[in-house]
Amino acid sequence: MVYLENPPASEALEDELAWEKTFANESKERRKRSPLLYMAGRAPKAAVQRVTKRNKLLDFVTKNIKPGPILDIGCAGGHTLASLPETYIPFGIEISHELSQVAASAFGPRGGAVIQADALAGLAQMPRNEFNGIIMTSFLEHDTKAKETLLAVRRVMREDARLIVKVPNYASWNRRVRGSRWCGFRFPDHVNYFTPDTLTQMLSKAGLGIVRFGILDRLPTSDTMWLIARKAH
Repeated sequence: MVYLENPPASEALEDELAWEKTFANESKERRKRSPLLYMAGRAPKAAVQRVTKRNKLLDFVTKNIKPGPILDIGCAGGHTLASLPETYIPFGIEISHELSQVAASAFGPRGGAVIQADALAGLAQMPRNEFNGIIMTSFLEHDTKAKETLLAVRRVMREDARLIVKVPNYASWNRRVRGSRWCGFRFPDHVNYFTPDTLTQMLSKAGLGIVRFGILDRLPTSDTMWLIARKAH
């Protein structure tokens, strides 16, 4: 397991090291340091999205999670759940003061809500067996208590609920080639770095079973991994 030994305190993530600030700073530095690589990495992704008009996360949600209450942990400004069909009721947990307010304004009119807190504190306020689905995309790598958070996630999942996880792929070939300049490294807000093995082991220890994690979801040529899980019985 690869992790940051001295991560920042959660209080710093509310404002000073809020994701929207560190992401903007990191993008600016990468563009300045390697402009050609930066553009080369962004252009193909944008082109694919324009041609296919598909959003992988939204496809996963609509095909695997039943309509009803759905929770996005680390929901940022709420754009993901806000784009779902009206049959989904969006809820979120977001540590950033600014982003949580933006998400709340989007979720409120649809009967949902946002809790401004870290993941564990937010999940502790949620009822047991409440949600048809949980989304944790680009989140688990930020969580210093990832196993405890997954255990708390299991508590709020209904029996037939699904959990969607997206994290950087530490086992990718690009990470081995790029070394310390790999795009998955973000200091200081990325604190965990998962391989396919460590990710599945952590889910198993939290009482979650794999629904989907095929080779196309964890290609060594990809910098990210996608996984769908359920409650294990």
